Amino acid sequence: MDISALPEATIACLAAASEIYVGAKVLEISPISGGYSRLTFKYSIRTKNGDEDIVLQYVPLGATGIVRIDRMVENDILVYLSENEGVNSPKLIASDVKGNFFDNAAFIYKAEPGRPFVDVCRDTQDNKLGALNRIVARSAASVHGQDIKKLPNSMHAPTNWEDYLTSQIELFKKTESESSKSRPFLRYMAKWLDENRPPAAPLSLVHGDFQVSNMLSLNSEKDALLVDWELAHIGDPREDLGWLTMVCNTIPPDILAADPKGFYDEYRAFSGLSKEIINPETSAYFLIISSIRTHRGMMKSSDALAKDSNQAQSVLAAYYLSITSYQHTMWMNAVKIVEEMKRSR
Repeated sequence: MDISALPEATIACLAAASEIYVGAKVLEISPISGGYSRLTFKYSIRTKNGDEDIVLQYVPLGATGIVRIDRMVENDILVYLSENEGVNSPKLIASDVKGNFFDNAAFIYKAEPGRPFVDVCRDTQDNKLGALNRIVARSAASVHGQDIKKLPNSMHAPTNWEDYLTSQIELFKKTESESSKSRPFLRYMAKWLDENRPPAAPLSLVHGDFQVSNMLSLNSEKDALLVDWELAHIGDPREDLGWLTMVCNTIPPDILAADPKGFYDEYRAFSGLSKEIINPETSAYFLIISSIRTHRGMMKSSDALAKDSNQAQSVLAAYYLSITSYQHTMWMNAVKIVEEMKRSR
């Protein structure tokens, strides 16, 4: 679908959702950066009730990422979050996941005033980052505090924690078995993860890409909105903490390092989970678990590149291949943290 057709499709989609938008006009369009499989725009529109700002997220037909996304599940969780309190997230106004107005999935939100939270962190002195990581801790706890029995039926809940963790460990073995090459490191990681299982945690809603780049600062930088829910699922809450840890270790600023004790104390206070369950050791373990899905995607792209160097995704696949060794280093650092903490007990 040509970008020039998006405004008309957006208004049609909005009008189908609410009579307020019938006859609405687009006054201004501003692109918003971010997202590897979608285009995002801020539209200033004029409706019967006055002017307002909206945000369109459109997934171009044929767009691919390294993780398969079920847009219907994404739509369902966005509707749930818009209708239920507890998690600061964008309010969904309209969506099209069946191609009625767009040629592929599109989501339209109410625009929220605020700054990217990552920019706030970068503009904050290192000795004051600790106060910001409390906001991040509360945001994570609010996600994980949702009653999974009330989540959309499309978000299939695992039978129990043990089976769920086993299924995640099995992904390491499956990734190797599906690869065109022998990858003994993945077998090693699967064995280590199985032998070093952490204490069980209650199954919860998991954001799936929890990091400061997916947050918008609100209320004079006292609160934050959590965006980009395309990887949301039901799993172990520490997956989000593990992913956050990996991102903080990779992309500055590292808000966890600013005051790790303060972060974990705040999270435990708001989540009600114990120190045995929530701590740097379990976050290190789930740093590994949380990244296997993206690792699988990178391996598949790399294998495809080896078979056909002329494929359309070859440049991206080559990039994935270049960072695989770095991800392995991150995993081994996490192994070291877990084993050192075990020895110190």
